[in-house]
Amino acid sequence: MQVGIKLWSTNSVKYVNDSDFADFIEVLPVNAISLGKFAKRKNNYTIHVPHELFGFNPILNMKKSQKLLQRALSAAKKLKAELLIMHTGRVKEEPNEEFIRESIKAAAKIAKTASYGRILIENSYPKSAFNIDKGNYYLCYDYEHIKELLEMSRAGFCLDFEHAAIAAHQLGLDYKRFVAELMKLKPEYFHFSGTRLPKLPSSTSSEGHHTSIFEGDVDLDFVKETVKKANKPVCLETPVDIGQRKREVEFLKA
Repeated sequence: MQVGIKLWSTNSVKYVNDSDFADFIEVLPVNAISLGKFAKRKNNYTIHVPHELFGFNPILNMKKSQKLLQRALSAAKKLKAELLIMHTGRVKEEPNEEFIRESIKAAAKIAKTASYGRILIENSYPKSAFNIDKGNYYLCYDYEHIKELLEMSRAGFCLDFEHAAIAAHQLGLDYKRFVAELMKLKPEYFHFSGTRLPKLPSSTSSEGHHTSIFEGDVDLDFVKETVKKANKPVCLETPVDIGQRKREVEFLKA
């Protein structure tokens, strides 16, 4: 099983140079200029398409989303990365089923335009869980909607364990059963980080997002068992701390 780490292209070069403990680096290309330090170093790479914080939102702004996807595709070619992880967007008002169906079509449409590599759709959660994205509703977080999108787009699936924990919490579902259902979609890639869930499904918190896997409310042993059985790449979306990430990689590989 391969275990990698996530970096934004604007992170310090020292984190790139001190990444030998990881099997690969998932790069989010903030801009084209900042990719140079990755290209200079022989590593295995995957790419994360710039997400909602950068304006990626196919259902509301296809033109902007296409530009961000093209940035990701250019980065993938430059770094010889075959896998590109993609979000599906967010809105300010709770979407009805008709809107969700249209958003699935929009996400599938843009995914099918990718001229290089393989797009992997990442699961989300129903609504904002942290103050960093307060007031937003997300798309494609449950089995049926993700399945429909995967079939329509012919993309693969990235299972994010933190997002699944938030979704199960907000929907009042058992986390392990929720993950087991998502595993039926045969994920080709995983995201893993700790999270501190708000005490109530309707509340938000300013802390607890993308914590170390050794912190928070996600069942660590359950996730480790799940990813080892799947034997697909796992990317750590944890704080950019070299010592901590080394311990996380060692734990997952043990």
